[in-house]
Amino acid sequence: MQESHPEVLSSGAGLAAAVAVESGTGLGEFEPVRARGYWEQVWLRFKRDKVAIAGGVYIVFVVLAGFIGAPIAARILGHGPGDLFANGLNEKLLPVGPLTHVPYVDPQTGAHHVTFFVLGGDSQLGRDEFMRLLYGTQVSLEVAVGATLLSIFAGVLMGSIAGYFGGWIDTIISRLTDITMAFPLLLFIIALASTAGPRLDGITLGIFDRGVITLVIVLGFFGWYYPARIVRAQVLSLREKEFVEAARMVGASDARIIRSHLLPHLVAPIIVLSTISVAQYILAEAGLSFLGVGIKEPVASWGSLLAQGPNYYLTQPWLMVWPGLAVLFATLAFNLVGDGMRDAFDPRATH
Repeated sequence: MQESHPEVLSSGAGLAAAVAVESGTGLGEFEPVRARGYWEQVWLRFKRDKVAIAGGVYIVFVVLAGFIGAPIAARILGHGPGDLFANGLNEKLLPVGPLTHVPYVDPQTGAHHVTFFVLGGDSQLGRDEFMRLLYGTQVSLEVAVGATLLSIFAGVLMGSIAGYFGGWIDTIISRLTDITMAFPLLLFIIALASTAGPRLDGITLGIFDRGVITLVIVLGFFGWYYPARIVRAQVLSLREKEFVEAARMVGASDARIIRSHLLPHLVAPIIVLSTISVAQYILAEAGLSFLGVGIKEPVASWGSLLAQGPNYYLTQPWLMVWPGLAVLFATLAFNLVGDGMRDAFDPRATH
């Protein structure tokens, strides 16, 4: 017959002490366990991905450099991205190289000054490549983020409606998605740029540069199909869950079910898709501006700066290097953050 343990069973305090010792504390005290919330667990998993953290740090650096550093640099150097300098060319009438002091005369006072071209000149117009690269960061990010927000909003709206209601509504939206996927976007943008482009580029809302709004609308309008397909697939599986049936039983409207019960479950794929979409739209802006149908001169963007490079690829090859590296590192950073967020939102991910 087994021996009893009166020192443990005599009171609840003794039992608690025994459990505490067996748990490994060795001090007879409980260690409280704090429950972690969903977003805290996501952040803890994301922090383990050092590559994604590095990408996020670089994105913050690029945003600060473009929107805060550019005005500060313009004030320090004393000129903007569109200022022309006759001495910004060398004796061969080519753009001056990096780290060059450029003398100029103030047209208003006639005083002689010297400015500094950190990355050299951008073209035979004698503009500062460094300043245009910083201000081009603003334009490229505005186009990419704006197009992402527009495409994600339209895609989530169309995908949630199609997945939740199904039937003929789903059929119409699905066929509209197929048409949008098959539409020749590049040919449309070329035709638009040659016809109504100049008038559309004049729409700036008072805060954007010329052409930004046009690219945001065009890229966002023709890029909603991919988010719509992902959201539709998610909603199709969620609408049969018990919590949706319970919401219907208590009389919740369809709009309330979609807004309050379905959309919160779509936050994770929406965030991951958004980060990857920004990288795609940075490349799209660079490609269209390189072809001359995106952001046009004299507005600076990474794509328009790349378009100047082939004219001097034998004499000043760095004119292709600076904007090319900007596009490369920015897209890489957003993709790395997107991959890290995808793993962080997946509780089954292992590290």
